[in-house]
Amino acid sequence: MTRLLTCGYETGDIAEAGISTIGASQTLTVVSTAPVPRAGSYCLKAATTSGTFAPTYKAFALPAAKTEVWLRFAFLSHTPTVEHTIASLSDSTAAVQTVLTYHPVDGLLRAYRGGSTALLGVASTAFAADTWHAIEWRTQILTTTTGATEVWLDGNRVVNFSGDNSQTTTLNVQTLSLGMTATASGTGTSAYVAYDDIAVNDTAGTLNNGRAGDGRVVLLVPNGAGSSTVLTRGGTDTGANYSQVNEIPPSLVQYVGSAVAGDRDLYAMGNLTMAVASINVVEAIVLAQNSDAGAGSIGPTIKSGATVNEATAIGLATAAGYVTSRWETDPATTAAWTATAVNALEAGVTVR
Repeated sequence: MTRLLTCGYETGDIAEAGISTIGASQTLTVVSTAPVPRAGSYCLKAATTSGTFAPTYKAFALPAAKTEVWLRFAFLSHTPTVEHTIASLSDSTAAVQTVLTYHPVDGLLRAYRGGSTALLGVASTAFAADTWHAIEWRTQILTTTTGATEVWLDGNRVVNFSGDNSQTTTLNVQTLSLGMTATASGTGTSAYVAYDDIAVNDTAGTLNNGRAGDGRVVLLVPNGAGSSTVLTRGGTDTGANYSQVNEIPPSLVQYVGSAVAGDRDLYAMGNLTMAVASINVVEAIVLAQNSDAGAGSIGPTIKSGATVNEATAIGLATAAGYVTSRWETDPATTAAWTATAVNALEAGVTVR
């Protein structure tokens, strides 16, 4: 598996992925308007109510330090008048390696080593503020003097740098931060930046091991009983197990649970809401917690055709949190996912 992260904030929950850092007089929210999301119902928004945009961003920790990553995110900038950071990559010690900025005056992306220590490249194509655009960013760090930084805008490469792109002697990256990662003065009182359709790949394996390409993150929610209904309803009883777990945003006001290892619920899911050319990955995202004193785990589970596939169980904390498992191929065929297979999919959990 080489897809490291997929997030479109379609749960409507700011806590879906990553740690929030919010500066004074700033907000960090998931919104359905202002701006209208690029795709789906929600996007991530960092905004200011003062003339200075203090650092305000989401930090996504990758599962391990990497010497090469390929990122994709949709981006929109509204009313800042000065160059501002939009993304950064930090090493495994949390020190910044490289950043991307956008300048609304000339409409150009720029790549820097460090916070703004050395300019690595200026985009060859401009874009206007208040418009969504797909940005892809490859970072490869080989030595303290050799590496690669490439940036694509809407599918066209606009920055191509080879050389020293490591600010630190820790030759890796492990955290992606999206938002205003440095102070931007003179941005006005209504400035914001927004993000959608986030994906991160590394270079391992045979799938999702390079450019993610333009794409959309689509959320399917339970809309009926699947082939297994074992867990017990808790909280507000909606009358069916599937309707206990289809809130947007998710909550534990209503839920299902069990203390018996092996108990499983599967749910019929809604269909894709758009035509698709290809499907890179299917992910199960679960809001869960361990409600007793003993250790507890959950195994996100899918059923494709007659094949039930349970992911490696994930340990749960006593506080509610999101867990995610992914399938880059259809377990029923071991081939690429098709829209037909995804529309017929069941998803749920197995208690471990």
